[in-house]
Amino acid sequence: MLSANSGHVLHSVSLCASSVLTFSPSSCVVLQNRFELKNGVLLKIAVSPTIEAKESFQRLSNSNVEEARRTIRVLAVMSKDASYSTEFITCGGLTVLIAKIEEHANRLDDQLGPALGALQELVEQGGVAWDSLSPNFVKKVASFVYAVNVSDPMVASRALSILESVITNSTNPENVSIVQKGITVETLTKHIGSADSELQLNTLALLNGQLSRSSGSDRQEIYDQICRFQVRGAIFKSVLSKAVESDMAHQLYVFQTVSLSLLSARMQTRFDPNNKLHMVSLQALPQSAFPEEYGATQMRRPAIQGSGPGLSGAALWKKLGFVNSNPTQDFNEVPPGVLALECIVFFARNHLEECNKFLLDNLARRESHQCPFARSGIALTKMLCDIFRIGDAPLDVGGNYMPMFFSTDSFFEEVFSMCIQVLSKTWREMGASAVDFSKVIAMVKKQVTEVLKSKPRDVAEFKQGLWEMTYAKIISIIEEEKEKVEDVTTRARPVVELRDRIKPDIVELVKKQRLTHLVEGAVFPTFTPKGRTRGAFWFCRLSPNYRVLHWGNSDETTQSIPLESLQNKIPVSEIRELIIGKDCPHVKQSGKKVASNLVFSLSYEADSYMNFVSSDEKMYSIWVDGLRVLLNQPMMEQMARDDIEMLLNMDMKLRLLDVENAPIPDHPPKIPPDPPNLNFFYKDD
Repeated sequence: MLSANSGHVLHSVSLCASSVLTFSPSSCVVLQNRFELKNGVLLKIAVSPTIEAKESFQRLSNSNVEEARRTIRVLAVMSKDASYSTEFITCGGLTVLIAKIEEHANRLDDQLGPALGALQELVEQGGVAWDSLSPNFVKKVASFVYAVNVSDPMVASRALSILESVITNSTNPENVSIVQKGITVETLTKHIGSADSELQLNTLALLNGQLSRSSGSDRQEIYDQICRFQVRGAIFKSVLSKAVESDMAHQLYVFQTVSLSLLSARMQTRFDPNNKLHMVSLQALPQSAFPEEYGATQMRRPAIQGSGPGLSGAALWKKLGFVNSNPTQDFNEVPPGVLALECIVFFARNHLEECNKFLLDNLARRESHQCPFARSGIALTKMLCDIFRIGDAPLDVGGNYMPMFFSTDSFFEEVFSMCIQVLSKTWREMGASAVDFSKVIAMVKKQVTEVLKSKPRDVAEFKQGLWEMTYAKIISIIEEEKEKVEDVTTRARPVVELRDRIKPDIVELVKKQRLTHLVEGAVFPTFTPKGRTRGAFWFCRLSPNYRVLHWGNSDETTQSIPLESLQNKIPVSEIRELIIGKDCPHVKQSGKKVASNLVFSLSYEADSYMNFVSSDEKMYSIWVDGLRVLLNQPMMEQMARDDIEMLLNMDMKLRLLDVENAPIPDHPPKIPPDPPNLNFFYKDD
């Protein structure tokens, strides 16, 4: 055993030019990877990749098929090493290997799969362009996808992997066309149903490659075949019935993303009154929603504008929840465009009972509290397009797939149908009216995203999760999330210290605001020992220097009176006490009931009082705390505490914006020890 702890040991080993050290069957020790070696790794002296590659080339060039089969076994292992692959290709080995596969595929027997795998490794490790493969060879590889021995799925699996690399990386249109048109969706569906996980993975990767490389009508044609041969069902049954590895999870995500992107064109298309398909879909809506009145057997078609049989055109569309009397205008917003119309019609046709329940529930409510059916459908479609990121390109790595996407070929429409029912339920639970429309949509979006987090297996499980996600439950979740974020942030020691540091400034700000109200002044009703004097009011205000209170008679509508016009005044320094509530003299002396939570008095001199009665609790709170500030007393009212808390929280959030989502330590970092000396400055000579 040779130690791999450092380069010194390796350098001490003397090897001849034809030998190398290896630490795995396909990895030679070279300058670039020698630091990957760990202490205790077994190193083996082996033939140099240069010599091995030349010998492999010579043996493969031999006309003896048995010799070629033995060489392919070596190739299958050594082709993973970049040094070997580069040297083998330089010798012309790749051309020979391609010829062997083309001419002697039937005689290679169990080595055909390893030969295809070695070819792919050589191309990728040796830096060869996939365009170098001839169309005839690509056709030959494509034939292995069809004529495959069921007992040996490796051949089809490796062939599919090569074809996926061709369609993804090749710029040769002929090769791309062979893969696009030569491998049918029907064949791929059969391979997805295989029990071999690698075969399933490479099949789905090629299908994703076909979808991604095509566009427009070609992509739609492939997708139509996917629906025809029920590819999603095959994936749901054969792939999702067992544990899904990370590579397969990524391919499922890509398939889901590319499939959903087909909705993008309709999502970005406005309603065209001259488009016959658009008009037919729109007129099908009332026919589906009200079959007894507008069904096909009634031979009646609703008018788009003006009057029609039964309800007038405008009344009909309003009943269906359209904003405009001409419903075509409701689909001019993109997104969601005409995709919203398709979803609404799908719901009305395929969930007629639920659709009728939605409309009948609406008719039972007051007009101001009705949930507009069409407007809700349009907003929901736009919301779902945002949630599912319709139109976004798939990520190169990672990505999350939804198992329920593969449970139905009408995924988006079925999800829409579930969501619009939950929207009606949430609308009822919230007691919403027309002005609450955006709030309801936001609440439904939260409900949908919460249910999607649990990765429901199929649409039925998704519906059950939505139905259980009531308005009360979602409010509880929102509150918990808010408290969790606030707790994590506010409990951190640096945040607590910062909060304590800025709180005095906030308190001073609220005090100043209270005093500003006193300087502006206010009107109060006049009270005597006999009670309230009808029609009599007085005005009181504080001088700008906060030293004198001025007051005098006024009327109820007075907004402000100059200090010079207020003849009565009292220096703040002469105020003896602030009295509140039932202890106020005008409450005790009056035989009539006065709201004790709105009254306060100021005592000055001997048995002299200024008696106040506020118009509301807000005015009472501001004036009482303002007078407390004047008398150097702390503010005691709940309104002051709320204002301080609100301003403090706003200030904290603004200060912590730069560290949002960043972990805040509970303790400051340790201060490093002092340096051994402080001789940091060197004087220039």
